[in-house]
Amino acid sequence: METLLRYYGKEHHLETVRTWYDGYLFGNQEVYNPWSVLSYLSEALAGDEALPRPYWANTSSNSIVKTLVEKADMSAKAEMETLIAGGTIEKPIHEDITYADVETGQDNLWNFLFFMGYLRKVSERLDGTEIRMELRIPNREVQSIYSRTIVEWFGKKLAETDLSQLYEATLAGDAETMEGEISRVLLESISYMDSQEAFYHRLLSGLYRGMPGYLVKSNRESGDGRPDLVLEGPRYRDRAVILELKTAKRVQEMEESSEEAVRQIREKKYREGLHAEGYEDVIAYGIAFYRKDCVVKVYES
Repeated sequence: METLLRYYGKEHHLETVRTWYDGYLFGNQEVYNPWSVLSYLSEALAGDEALPRPYWANTSSNSIVKTLVEKADMSAKAEMETLIAGGTIEKPIHEDITYADVETGQDNLWNFLFFMGYLRKVSERLDGTEIRMELRIPNREVQSIYSRTIVEWFGKKLAETDLSQLYEATLAGDAETMEGEISRVLLESISYMDSQEAFYHRLLSGLYRGMPGYLVKSNRESGDGRPDLVLEGPRYRDRAVILELKTAKRVQEMEESSEEAVRQIREKKYREGLHAEGYEDVIAYGIAFYRKDCVVKVYES
């Protein structure tokens, strides 16, 4: 690969090509995805600012990944989270299954993902008479296929989920119900960034986007800073909502993190910023997350 890139004067793209399109095994020989490499090289020759893209993802429906995501139970969701985060899982591998077997069991889905290039072997061992392989996602291109499929699936799932109790609780200052409703959605989600605030930010943006009559504004200026999310009604007489989000490193730190979010709301004068715009009724929440759980605190002053 280095020789090919050097021939075209693009050897400085080697690390990008390796990260995005390498990682497949034919026997013991590691190979790149030729279609994606040539597609990327073609764009790099047209302009050195070319960005890597999931070219292979655009050549098929990726229906096998969609099937896995749609049929995933709690265990499979946890395994997908591990894979997308860069980890490995171990699965029995059978070479004699057919496509008709896909619908008959979760392990058969993992088998097809391996044989079709969506997973690669890291190691293997014999367990009695069964071959078990340690598997991981081969590269960033394939990782993007999983991520995009999960985002699309979760968006459809949210559209079908009744969130009326969450919306009512948010406007009523019912932190306990908010905790339960948000945690319920988290349990159904497939995440690969549970420790990152950005994941929860996007999640809540999606949850509240369907709140009747309200607009969701992200990181908008208010007071002396920028609250994570603000929910604004069409009229200034409507109750406005501020959501400040934090992540905890341990479950025991969730209470403290939610209180830290509340302190930030108070010290940065987020509510005062909305009052200055004309909203008389403003309620604010500090929300702390740890994996698939949360603690919600109402800011009362």
